[in-house]
Amino acid sequence: MKKNQTFKKRFIVKPIIAVPVLAVFFSLSFPACKSTPVPAPSLTLIFKGPEAEDPSFLKLHFTLDAKAVSSEDSVTIKSWKVLAEGREAGAAFSLDYPKGKFIPVNSVPITLDMDVAALAAMGLAPRDNYDITLILELNFERGGRKPLPPQAIEVICRAAFPGVRPPDFSITGIAVIKAELVNTRFRVALKIDNPNPFPLELSSFAYELFGNGRLWADGIEKNILKVEGKSTLSGDLYLIMNFINMERMLLDQIIKLEDVNYSFSGDVQVSTGVDYLPVFHHSFKLSGFSRVLE
Repeated sequence: MKKNQTFKKRFIVKPIIAVPVLAVFFSLSFPACKSTPVPAPSLTLIFKGPEAEDPSFLKLHFTLDAKAVSSEDSVTIKSWKVLAEGREAGAAFSLDYPKGKFIPVNSVPITLDMDVAALAAMGLAPRDNYDITLILELNFERGGRKPLPPQAIEVICRAAFPGVRPPDFSITGIAVIKAELVNTRFRVALKIDNPNPFPLELSSFAYELFGNGRLWADGIEKNILKVEGKSTLSGDLYLIMNFINMERMLLDQIIKLEDVNYSFSGDVQVSTGVDYLPVFHHSFKLSGFSRVLE
């Protein structure tokens, strides 16, 4: 009888010991089944500003910035488009960007070239202020040991900046002022129309004047005049002529106050006060007949 009782006790004890062991095993192994979710990538297009050497062609600088992206991830720019004043205007732009796959861990430079003449053909230029939107269609690929399927991401950035237009520069008349036979002056009647909302200053005026195919005068004038925004200014510019090497026939025309065939050309340096285009050059050329005045 004692042996049977001992056997029963052992039989009863074993299941009691096994249950806590299994419970501990499952409680320890369960957290190991959890996986940390991969953060979604954040790609942002940022406008840095325009750059230009003259009003006809601008470079708009952007950067593509990334967050939650590693050095094993990559991006491809699948397509892009540009809106100007809300209208699609991609024909007036070209995009300089990394081709193929690139790693966007650091800021990636992207440049949008803007052809103002092409925009003008669409009726979208010139403007006092430009409103340009760049849209990029991106293909994002998560790298690493377990790469995920490619993810399509669209980034949009609006670029607003002031426009700069060259002055409407015209010469309304040229007249020789007959004061002396060797040194005399000629008067250039200027008319400058400033279409911009800010002042323009003609800070340098380089010129060449030819009469009957021969050089009469050339030189550079400084600080000519300032034209306020959205206004027109007219004035006279007096330049010195030298007739020492002049043909006798042309000199006789001057003495007789006869009209003289001339060609007048040059370059004007225009100061704007606008950060991205503080100074630019504007060329001119005019030909016709000049009056000779007493």
